[in-house]
Amino acid sequence: MAYFVARASQQQWRDSPTVHGLREAVLVDAAAGAQHLEVRLCELDAGAVIDAHRHPFEASWYFFSGSGRLELAGLAYDVGAGDYAVAPVSVAHRLSATEPLRWLSVWAPKPPSFRGARTSVPAEMGPGIGLGRPSETDPRHRYAGHLIEPEAPAFADLSMPGYHGPNIKNIFIRMMVDRLLGAQHHTFFLATIAPRSGPGQAAGEHYHPFEEIYYFLSGGMRGRLDGDDVPVGAGDLVWVSVDATHGFVNENDEPARWLEVQSPVPPDSEAFFFPDDWRNLGA
Repeated sequence: MAYFVARASQQQWRDSPTVHGLREAVLVDAAAGAQHLEVRLCELDAGAVIDAHRHPFEASWYFFSGSGRLELAGLAYDVGAGDYAVAPVSVAHRLSATEPLRWLSVWAPKPPSFRGARTSVPAEMGPGIGLGRPSETDPRHRYAGHLIEPEAPAFADLSMPGYHGPNIKNIFIRMMVDRLLGAQHHTFFLATIAPRSGPGQAAGEHYHPFEEIYYFLSGGMRGRLDGDDVPVGAGDLVWVSVDATHGFVNENDEPARWLEVQSPVPPDSEAFFFPDDWRNLGA
């Protein structure tokens, strides 16, 4: 499967079989074709707790609403809207909600599926050192941060590890989970494309040596996915496989915003390939 679209209107929520007060909606996993990651929406009731555990993969969070307490690596954070965090492989963590808590969860690599595999192992944890809300200006803070979006993003050509050039324009990127934060298997960031960024002025059709998801927060885009025209809007998720071509334009009067995840971590170079550039060779 080259791509998969999880529509907001088709989300299937289920109660967790192991955690009272936790509901989950899987957006993409191995059943949809993903080989490197799993993404789900989660809701935790006020007063509910996900007990201390550890995984054989990285786990990251972006919190949309509510409030709670995230404990990991001996630290404790009061989390709420706009906070993000990552638990590296095997790092024990615990999450509780003081108000109903809602977030997007990413697991990378995807949970193991061999016979007898365990995706969550109970862990012993003492109380973490309370640091309040995640902060990127406090050097004591590890594995967590708070997303502060500028009121007027500086839209420009894309420049990030693995690519810089003119084929993706009018975009603003705000990195969250990456190697700087301790992740080794995925990146997680916010992206915004300016209004009225049509063909040639947004994201030209391209492909990668890694999988990618786009979870749309606001605005709308028109995607070109493996040759298909696919409109997407807030609450939709798009997953594209390794080597699957994709590109987007924003033909609306408002910016388009989404959360983006890449796994495995993109290489330092040759992370983006643009078919049109190759077709033009020798022309």
